[in-house]
Amino acid sequence: MADRNFDDLAQRFRKRIYGGLKGDIRLAVLNRDLAPVLATADARTLKVVDAGGGQGQFALDLAGAGHRVWITDISEAMLALAREQVTALGVADRVQALQLPLQALSADARIPQADLLLCHAVLEWLDQPQQALVHLAETLAPGGYLSLTFYNRRALEFRLLQRGSLRQLDRNRSSGDWGGHPGSLTPRNPLLPEEVMGWIPQAGLSVIAHSGIRCFHDFMTPEMRDKLPAAAIVEKELDYSRIDPYRQLARYVHLLCRRA
Repeated sequence: MADRNFDDLAQRFRKRIYGGLKGDIRLAVLNRDLAPVLATADARTLKVVDAGGGQGQFALDLAGAGHRVWITDISEAMLALAREQVTALGVADRVQALQLPLQALSADARIPQADLLLCHAVLEWLDQPQQALVHLAETLAPGGYLSLTFYNRRALEFRLLQRGSLRQLDRNRSSGDWGGHPGSLTPRNPLLPEEVMGWIPQAGLSVIAHSGIRCFHDFMTPEMRDKLPAAAIVEKELDYSRIDPYRQLARYVHLLCRRA
């Protein structure tokens, strides 16, 4: 199974992943979790690497705050969207967008050792996610931080149980392929949080913060979501993002890790 390239889905990613209420929840959790790291940076310019960054929305916000940013991806179509935003935001002097696989970051002379390394919704699309985590750790400067998000297999299992899709659940578990129809944004390799937690210390990292992204949003009916103010949903998502069992059923998991 090869790593997934999103040249064919770049425009859908722009609309589905980074826009709307889902994107608002994601950004709220990331901003909250990373606030202490960015606060301690003070006036220091951080070297930020966005691995598999696609259009690099979160990374470009950091560039706007004055930090140096390297956005890497294997998809040229996704990087083209990032470059459009770089120009629109006027941060071309602080951003490089490079077509490069995650596994090559630590060996590429153009990529510095990162003070902050972003890897958001990438591991679940890779053939060897545990080995990828080792490569990510090698890209960090000593004391550097990794902001890691991944698609939670427990949330997908619960969704299938909730829908009564028991045969599909059994097929997915036996085949190990969880992806939907061709072109689906459901990854083929969603990850078990407890497995990833075991990989973290093996890669020489420690967990500083652990949050869920979209703990209840995806389980609400569309009618109920439409009735409530978006800000109220975001607020409650933040409230419950670090409380089990809600965190355990979140669609995505965010781990803020530090290299010793």
